[in-house]
Amino acid sequence: MRTIKMKYPTQIRQRTINGKLYVMEAIRDLDEAIDLICEAMTPEEQLDPFAEDLCPYFGILWPAAEALAQYIGERPQLVKNKTVLELGCGLGFPALVASHAGGKVLATDFHPDVEEYFQRNCRHSSVQCDYMRLNWREESSVGQFDVVMGSDVLYESKHPKEVARGLIRYARPGGKIILSDPGRSYLQQFMNAMNDEGHKEEIVTLTIDQKEVFVIEYTV
Repeated sequence: MRTIKMKYPTQIRQRTINGKLYVMEAIRDLDEAIDLICEAMTPEEQLDPFAEDLCPYFGILWPAAEALAQYIGERPQLVKNKTVLELGCGLGFPALVASHAGGKVLATDFHPDVEEYFQRNCRHSSVQCDYMRLNWREESSVGQFDVVMGSDVLYESKHPKEVARGLIRYARPGGKIILSDPGRSYLQQFMNAMNDEGHKEEIVTLTIDQKEVFVIEYTV
């Protein structure tokens, strides 16, 4: 499957956490963007199993990302002077909040278009933060971190165990794993997988745009 670089219509989304304004450039309309990427693919490419990986889901400011950003912003001690890894960062809102709170943050995603949006949002929000393209399903040399976090990454049946293994792999012993999820059907399976590895969760429920989001924290 070839890499297709796209230019999507965008809009500016603004959020304030602890008095800090975050300005993010997001995709204007997800359905419109999906139509555009489909038009850019050949009929054969549209049938490729990896075609869905190019869908621009990253470009939306999802409630789970807002919840994770709020959770970190209200608990800056979790990340201050800590190394932080965000998996599947998308627009990067939680990573920006963690960086502003004093964390040394590496934001990562696998989608080829994410870096451009992430760097724009760093500039828009006047926050410095490192980025790396990373497939968290595979082994990597990025090392281990004090805090590993992600939002809304449990959307396929194979994800619960994969995500659990990935988060644990990148977390330093004694570190934190923080995951936010809007209550997807695979959340309980993920928590079961973490329990099987000996890790017990603490859960906080936040409301974003009148929708409940669960923020799950583990100490590894």
